[in-house]
Amino acid sequence: MSFQAWLTFQNIVRAAPTQPAVLHGASTYSFAELEELALCWAATLNAKPGERVLLYAENTATTAAAVLGIWRLGAVPVWINSAAPLDHVRLALEETSAVAIVASALEDSGLSCPVYRAPESGGALELPQPEGDGSSLGSIVYTSGSTGRPKGVVQKAETLIDGARRVADTFGYRAQDRILCPVPFAFDYGWGQLLSMLLTGVTLVLPEPQNAFGLCDAITRHRPTVFAGVPAVFANLLSGLSPIRETDCSSVRLITNTGSRLPETVQEQLWQTFPTAALSLNYGLTETYRSASLPVALAKAKPHSVGPAFPGAQIIILDEDGVPCPPNVTGEIIHRGAGIFERYWNDPERTALVRRPDPLDPGSGRVAVYTGDLGHLDEEGHLVITGRRDRQMKSMGVRVSPDEVEDILAATGLMAEVAITSRRDDTIGDMIVAFVVGHPNADHKADLKALKQKARDCLSPYMMPRLFFLLDALPRNPNKKVDYVSLKKRAAAEI
Repeated sequence: MSFQAWLTFQNIVRAAPTQPAVLHGASTYSFAELEELALCWAATLNAKPGERVLLYAENTATTAAAVLGIWRLGAVPVWINSAAPLDHVRLALEETSAVAIVASALEDSGLSCPVYRAPESGGALELPQPEGDGSSLGSIVYTSGSTGRPKGVVQKAETLIDGARRVADTFGYRAQDRILCPVPFAFDYGWGQLLSMLLTGVTLVLPEPQNAFGLCDAITRHRPTVFAGVPAVFANLLSGLSPIRETDCSSVRLITNTGSRLPETVQEQLWQTFPTAALSLNYGLTETYRSASLPVALAKAKPHSVGPAFPGAQIIILDEDGVPCPPNVTGEIIHRGAGIFERYWNDPERTALVRRPDPLDPGSGRVAVYTGDLGHLDEEGHLVITGRRDRQMKSMGVRVSPDEVEDILAATGLMAEVAITSRRDDTIGDMIVAFVVGHPNADHKADLKALKQKARDCLSPYMMPRLFFLLDALPRNPNKKVDYVSLKKRAAAEI
């Protein structure tokens, strides 16, 4: 089933058996050692081709080897974020009929299949040499469920292999590169970094512990050349609590970001802290692997853009009638070409809403992903994301993008973080609500007062938040994205 991914890894092992595959704290695993550990996992799990195995585990070499062991058996790895609630595990277990769970820590004994923290000893299982089948399933990744019930995104093995190679070619990965990955493997961007190691042979660096201090230690100890992160990781690293400004960051040649827009203030701090690094702004979904990437030379000139379509893909913008939008007109972002997911596991209705016939070639049998994200292409064909279709508000009869309000308030520099949501109001429709987090060691009440005054000066009445709430930190889902569902519930409950 997923044998093609295993065979791709084996070719890497044969070419460079002693090259480091994973550097984690004080531990080093070569590609040959990772292969040996993978075969032990295969013997432990002993799943049949096509069966599913849940991964509810933290970023470790053991977890990476478990993926390989599952592939060696022709089975399918199913990712659940290790910070997700146990209900997500039960949901995935029920939907996929998984035969085993690989978990860093899982105390519930009422689950219907065995749970393993490490492979059992006793040597590798004797298995026949697999035959490659690139069209079979390579993974199922369950989304965080931040906008509804978690979905199991199914990707073919050939799509994963092709995606990892396109990323390596686009960013010019070299054999000596080392990717620092603080993003959970169960999040599509973290999964992408793991795939870069498993399928293209780039060394993976994992921080220990999984926090800003661990990142600084990993940079000092292992000298990574690529730093793959998301805005929450970078903001936390640069908050002033970590020793990053006393850390030698000269080994990092490339910083990559995705997940959500990277605030310009954070971008500026990254350039100051990593003066030898280029910055790559990216966009993609679990359902598309990678959709767009801004050339690093344009990062300072176009900080709000995520660039043109990624090689092998095409981005178009459609209006509400399904008609392509001209430049600078906002509509839904549609992904065509390489990277498209196979389906949502056991959910044909939701699959049909997102994976639809190609709007530019409807009779060809080709499909496209309707992302649900809103944005526009500029005159150069570079994508600018303006928000989520399901987050749009209507205040005083006017459609409002909460992301635009966030950007305007964040640009004042008065707050460290801003999140915008709404609550229903009989008079104005959607009453806009702002949740803000102050800068460390600042006078938060004074800064909030100044922010309210600034908001009155620079926002239209229909964009103006009517309620402000000062928080110690914004709630986040397991993938480190702002938990807007939680904030919306809080906005509705607050008086």
